[in-house]
Amino acid sequence: MASKVKDAVVWYQKKIGAYDQQIWEKSVEQREIKGLRNKPKKTGHVKPDLIDVDLVRGSAFAKAKPESPWTSLTRKGIVRVVFFPFFYRWWIQVTSRAIFLLLLALYLLQAAAAVLYMSIPQTHGIPTTEVFGAIWLMLLLGTVHCQIVSTRTPKPTSSSGGKRRSCSSRCSSLRTQDSESTRHESETEDLMWEDFLHCAECRSSCTSETGQRKRLGHVPWLHSSNPGLERVSAIVWEGNDCKKADMSVLEISGMIMNRVNLYTPGIGYQVFGNLVSVTLGLTPFAYRLAQYRDLDQLTTLSANELLSVALGGGSGSDVMVITMVTLSFLVRVCLIWLFFFLLSVAERTYKQRLLFAKLFGHLTSARRARKSEVPHFRLKKVQNIKMWLSLRSYLKRRGPQRSVDVIVSSAFLLTLSVVFICCAQLLHVHETFLECHYNWELVVWCSSLSLFLLRFVTLGSETSKKYSNTSILLTEQINLYLKMEKKPNKKEELTLVNNVLKLATKLLKELDTPFRLYGLTMNPLLYNITQVVILSAVSGVISDLLGFNLKLWKIKS
Repeated sequence: MASKVKDAVVWYQKKIGAYDQQIWEKSVEQREIKGLRNKPKKTGHVKPDLIDVDLVRGSAFAKAKPESPWTSLTRKGIVRVVFFPFFYRWWIQVTSRAIFLLLLALYLLQAAAAVLYMSIPQTHGIPTTEVFGAIWLMLLLGTVHCQIVSTRTPKPTSSSGGKRRSCSSRCSSLRTQDSESTRHESETEDLMWEDFLHCAECRSSCTSETGQRKRLGHVPWLHSSNPGLERVSAIVWEGNDCKKADMSVLEISGMIMNRVNLYTPGIGYQVFGNLVSVTLGLTPFAYRLAQYRDLDQLTTLSANELLSVALGGGSGSDVMVITMVTLSFLVRVCLIWLFFFLLSVAERTYKQRLLFAKLFGHLTSARRARKSEVPHFRLKKVQNIKMWLSLRSYLKRRGPQRSVDVIVSSAFLLTLSVVFICCAQLLHVHETFLECHYNWELVVWCSSLSLFLLRFVTLGSETSKKYSNTSILLTEQINLYLKMEKKPNKKEELTLVNNVLKLATKLLKELDTPFRLYGLTMNPLLYNITQVVILSAVSGVISDLLGFNLKLWKIKS
């Protein structure tokens, strides 16, 4: 149906466009239809010694794309959560058998709690949100995981036989390189790097051919030492000895990657996520104790009576009520822990990105490079500048990208929703705001998510600042002037390098953008609408509580 509507739109567009055409436009259209079929052609190739703007921007190092639009993936995620047992093969494939069994147990426990809630008379006082609130978290986690794992696998096209033969020969050279010489390994590295930048189709096939070798940890282009056009003379330290080595982009990035992997990250945010999970799980119990008819009487109750009050027992159906509340508690704590576990993974990824940026900034500083145990080279040649730009873009694209952005985006949208609901509740009945148990949970959710988002913004801003630090290029320009003073005979060559550094500085300022959270902030219209709605609600709450009008936003005409 959608394709027919699209065809009708295209047909009518051409139809009304024909009435606007003049003779010159019709003749041009005929030439466009003929295309290049009658044009003489000869074999050509892309020059690998030049750079594209995609290389500086980072688009040359492409990452996996989602297989469907986000609306379709959201629908699939909801269906796979609602009918969880029927999609067991898919869940086992994208997780593991043990995780699937854990999720299946949570699914069955939630179903049992819902059945108990429906069968027990509504005299127990357990709110609906306590039992069925976990279902929304299930749907959120399911859609997030579906968007993470649903990536499009690149497939080699069958239209270009020459490319297939070239890719096949290069892949065969990779499979037999263990028996070849060091020179052949170096040539293979050059070919792989050229393919990596200029031949994505060939690269995807080579990656599939050599996947087993990569899983074994043998990356051939990180071990070659033969100098070539794509290498830079760098200084490395072995103890107190300072030595020179010709290194490629992948070799330098490999050393930086090893340094990042050796770093022991903190577990503060993981512990914080665990505490929040337990706190949110215990919030209904604390609410029932706080809403007990006589708080002074709580001190006189025994431990069993306190537990019975916290669990909501107090009638003839105490056992069923306690069972239902216990099942809901287990499901809620596990699901909340899974959500904050994803946020901890995203926080660790952001921290690694910051470490990549820090170590990249140490490359051109001898003292910092030695302290960080990374290679050191100066931007004294045009080739070095090219390698520096390539390495910068390559490191920015390392590690999880889209998957972590999906997690952060979900946290961002959830925070906006929670803040909006809290503001609406405060505007409606701020005197009795804490008399509803779900408002207690919303406050905890808002506080914990805000801390994580603040952490993401801080790490992301620091990372962008490290990569956009033009003081490195300015320092290298000063070094070039110092070399001109010492070596006047090389003034022309050094002036050329200095001009390239100035252009690189302008290019980075042109392409770099401030860090922004993935999500609504990527769309200016949605971002402005959300800003107006949320800030209007917050302004209304503050004005209502403080007694005077306060506006936190201003619409610019």
